[in-house]
Amino acid sequence: MSTISETRLDSGTRNAGFPQRAGYWLCLGMACFAWHNSYALSLSDAVALARSGDPTFLGAQANLAVARERANQAFANVLPQVNASAGVNANHRVYTTRTTPSTTYDDKFASNSAQINLTQPLWRSANRAAITQSDAALAQAEYQLAAADQDLLVRLAQAWFDVLSARDQLTFIHDQVSTAQQELDQTARATALGILGQPSREEARMKYDQAVAERTAAEADLAVKFAALEQIIGPAIFPALPALSDQYPLTDLKDDTLERWLGGADSDNPAIRAALSALEAANAEIRKQRAGHEPTVDIVGSYGKNAQGSGTFGGQGGYDSTTGSIGLQFNLPLYSGGGQSAKVREAVALRAKAQQELESARRNARSQGKQAWYGWLASRSRLVAARQALQYATLNLQSARSGVATGIKTELDVLKGQQQRYGALRDLARARYESTLNHFRLKASIGQLMDEDLVSLDQWLVQAPEQ
Repeated sequence: MSTISETRLDSGTRNAGFPQRAGYWLCLGMACFAWHNSYALSLSDAVALARSGDPTFLGAQANLAVARERANQAFANVLPQVNASAGVNANHRVYTTRTTPSTTYDDKFASNSAQINLTQPLWRSANRAAITQSDAALAQAEYQLAAADQDLLVRLAQAWFDVLSARDQLTFIHDQVSTAQQELDQTARATALGILGQPSREEARMKYDQAVAERTAAEADLAVKFAALEQIIGPAIFPALPALSDQYPLTDLKDDTLERWLGGADSDNPAIRAALSALEAANAEIRKQRAGHEPTVDIVGSYGKNAQGSGTFGGQGGYDSTTGSIGLQFNLPLYSGGGQSAKVREAVALRAKAQQELESARRNARSQGKQAWYGWLASRSRLVAARQALQYATLNLQSARSGVATGIKTELDVLKGQQQRYGALRDLARARYESTLNHFRLKASIGQLMDEDLVSLDQWLVQAPEQ
């Protein structure tokens, strides 16, 4: 991480400022570098950034807002519909009678009108079905948001642990480079003294070049993994990454069963609940389209005033009129060219699609639950093996250091022992990441993964040894 930080800072420092202010820019750069390296991103920070910046999660929130307004629109259709209209006109009329002799009138007059109309649906099956459909769609959007919430937390934990794992790998590769460098130096001296031949030196050079190439790849992988994290939390400064404390207590599921998790997924998985609501909405859509063949009954009423400066015939005086009416309006659809029947068939086909999507959601939930469960079992086995490997590597390193003190072993043996121990630490950390992540995935499969599950890890995150 320090290498990446220094490269970014040096590039910015070279391109800024003026020669006469070199001291000022140097001090500023050192201050920024110190702040940059001290910046640490906690999981609570990452959760807050993800909730305010992840496009997928925010899109699910917007979808819920859309569903709420559509439910309001559906309910509005059963309430009274009132509208008002008004108009003012200037009129010019020329009127000639068919008499002998004829008479011509030239009238210029104003007219105005105002009217209020009321329609109160009494019987409209489609409106009632639309309310049921909108309620189901609203429930679907709520479950979709819950599913997006679970997905967000899993993706964030995955990206977070991927970054930490890439950092651990880079630390291991750095030590590989140091070991290869010392081995190359020793081989070069032995070759110069005639103890070893040129092939041995070239082999050492090959190992060193390969270690350097792997370090470059590890640095690139770390940058890529952090870019994946940025997709969730938004653009961020590359932080000083913490490490998971050795005291972190992993969740033990050995007394649990896969069947319990799968049963919970069948009943509580948000994606399945959303698919069930979608099927209910599809059934309501069928009822709504079939109601297009049914009669409707409405209460209709109107009240209006009209004023006209001239009568209907030329030469007549103007008038004012007030009209009010109320009654029932019956409407029966007879023929629509087959369009309504096509809409019913379309709705039936959409229900079949919703049924298949429900089955797909159930299978996906079970598959994800099984993957998380068996992934947890595998990570537990790897964890046991990694702890044993770490114990062996630690004893081997202690032996190498004791051998250096007695002259039996060289510093290269110590470096190799240290490298072996770094590798064991890396594997142990990776197994703990995988175990924690798979536990999170299991909780997400039953819709019970919470922010607190991730935020609680902050108390177990400590400064990484290389920092």
